[in-house]
Amino acid sequence: MVSYSNLRHVVVTPSRDESAFLPQLVNSMVEQTIVPSEWIIVSHNSGKSSRDYLEEICKKYDWITILSIEDTSQRKRGGQIAKLVNQGLSCSSLDWDFFSKIDADMVLPEDYFEKIFANFADASRLGIASGSCYLIEGRRKIVEFVSPDHSRGGLKTYRRQCFEEIGGIREANGWDGLDNALAQMNGWETCCFFEIEVLHQRRTGSYSGLIRGCFETGKFAHSMRYFPPFILARSAHRMLRKPIVLANSLTMKSTFDEVDAIEYLRNKQKNRLKFWK
Repeated sequence: MVSYSNLRHVVVTPSRDESAFLPQLVNSMVEQTIVPSEWIIVSHNSGKSSRDYLEEICKKYDWITILSIEDTSQRKRGGQIAKLVNQGLSCSSLDWDFFSKIDADMVLPEDYFEKIFANFADASRLGIASGSCYLIEGRRKIVEFVSPDHSRGGLKTYRRQCFEEIGGIREANGWDGLDNALAQMNGWETCCFFEIEVLHQRRTGSYSGLIRGCFETGKFAHSMRYFPPFILARSAHRMLRKPIVLANSLTMKSTFDEVDAIEYLRNKQKNRLKFWK
């Protein structure tokens, strides 16, 4: 068995009034078989109840710190989240080996990091990894499917060498797909390990409603200059999900300039279209 006693691992969690979800994440984090060396929760414009809760857990666990950011910005996905994560990571005093970005609405199995690090130990060129997400709606378990080489934005763990070679996290919409592409372009493997399951307490992008979430996903695809036929195929595929017609018409609704990464992503999308199931 691999020893992780000297592993330096920092986790960053962006949070904005997540008191309904954070306690479950905190409980799952402190019960990990491999507890992080440092956990930085970035509290962005949170209200009093959330701030009080965060202060309470900081007093209880000395490896948890809070970075409070107050500004006039509205809550957004994409580039804003990436900026908050970078601000949190920049505050770390740790000379870390691995860095994880874990969202506030996740609930980790107790051996989550143990399994993730086991995969890193088994593959020296694994650069970015995540588990998979599932939802519980009523009595149904719903898996949030992504492609096998797409590490989930809400669960990413980076090997430091890979993180530095790709230039860190870009503060742009679609950052969580871009980092996978840049890593692969630099000879690294990226992976979503479907057998490592994590409970997602709400659907991806649904904090302000499923329709707006689909609209934002469409904007991100446009800003990343996705291959248009791929967007059409993905929209048709997602019409099987709710909200059925409107959400996927909104997905049809550029600002990104990393030309090589865009071309790489487009080529991957063209290849996926050949084998679309």
